[in-house]
Amino acid sequence: MSETNEKLLYVISAKKELAWLSFKETFDYLYNLETGVREENTDKDGIKNKRYQAIRALDSLGHCDFNFSDDRSKNKVYAASPVLVRLPCAGFPQAILAGARSPNTIQQLSDACQSAGDRINLEIKEQASELALIPKRVAVQAEDVRELGAIASSLGIPFLETPSAWSLLHFSASIDDYLATLKSSNDLELSWKRETFEPSSLQFKTIKETDSNIRLGRYNHPSRNTKSYYLWQEGRGTEIDLDWGRYAVLKALRRNVLIYDKRRFTMAVPASANLPRLLERALTLCSGYAATYVQKLPHDPQIQGFKLFSAIPPQIAEKTAAKLGQTLLQQSLNIT
Repeated sequence: MSETNEKLLYVISAKKELAWLSFKETFDYLYNLETGVREENTDKDGIKNKRYQAIRALDSLGHCDFNFSDDRSKNKVYAASPVLVRLPCAGFPQAILAGARSPNTIQQLSDACQSAGDRINLEIKEQASELALIPKRVAVQAEDVRELGAIASSLGIPFLETPSAWSLLHFSASIDDYLATLKSSNDLELSWKRETFEPSSLQFKTIKETDSNIRLGRYNHPSRNTKSYYLWQEGRGTEIDLDWGRYAVLKALRRNVLIYDKRRFTMAVPASANLPRLLERALTLCSGYAATYVQKLPHDPQIQGFKLFSAIPPQIAEKTAAKLGQTLLQQSLNIT
């Protein structure tokens, strides 16, 4: 794999913030450079999907923050400040490098590790091959947590001794907390083209009626090519974030979709029911690896596509599920 994967984060870090159009153009240029595809031959749907995957991965790894709104001119990508983030793992303390990065960052970290002594282990590994333009995982292991703090201090960056996975998990709202902030109304439903979230397949489909008293609708703006999501319950509707909206419906219908393998410390989340951003970042920062993708799992053939998160302690898996009103499905995730 070439060094092109590092360059997207280099650009964002150098600029500190990018307008969405600039990010899109940068991603598309680097992706075509990496794949060797001429711009005029680009698969537009394919690169759009890769771009979306990169957004989720960069956000969940703590490298960037994305601000999206209905007004596309205000959509921006921000580089997060560089930081050493402790992992919630047993054994020797470990931390990963998150946030902004320059072409010199890894060498500077390597020099700092060597100066700290021969008991420091620096590990640099590629992310999953199906992810495009996601930088390497850079992890430091020491015998004493104070050594990690000293390395960070020598680089002039913070060291988060409390694992961010725990901090984010405790900071994140629960599904009940989130729903309590919304204000529903008796307004008429939008007349735009509508699709309804179908809980068994976790897909949006053209459904005229539903037996449930709760439903999530996706509405396509007739001219802007944007989508809005509304949660409807007993005739009252409220605009809602997509990630929270899906789990509101699943909670109400007692449909459990999160799978955990306690032997392998692996958690599977349907790709069509992404976790809210803070919870996804909490799971990702258990390992420093972006989630990998599998097409299907045998327990529920109706669901197409799962994201696998690794090195998830049982307590974090259980608390994540509880935040969403889910009960973990205990299954083996022995996937080659």
